Amino acid sequence: MADMPTANDVRGDIGMFQDYSDVHVNERIEDAVAKAKHDQITDDALASAIRAWARHLLYKDWFMNYGGVQSASTFGNSQTMVNFNGYDDYRAEYDDIVDDYGVSDSMGAVWTE
Repeated sequence: MADMPTANDVRGDIGMFQDYSDVHVNERIEDAVAKAKHDQITDDALASAIRAWARHLLYKDWFMNYGGVQSASTFGNSQTMVNFNGYDDYRAEYDDIVDDYGVSDSMGAVWTE
């Protein structure tokens, strides 16, 4: 098996991840290992896949740390938004790795008329 990324590898220099403890990051790495094994990522891309999925999970944790809510107010008008359906670079990176080096069980969407 390829070398496993460490908590510091996963954190990198990404500001939003710096306050997470090694214990928290290592739990996400363990989750990412299980996901990468499930998706049958080959050894040459395994470390990158684990790092990308762990970052995706930490990004979700960071977002949910705020209750998933973003609020703003200006001139007496306030607005509250919840949207986690936006673009996630870490998820996209993982999906690209699966496409190139693994086997996904995602069958996509099915549309009927």
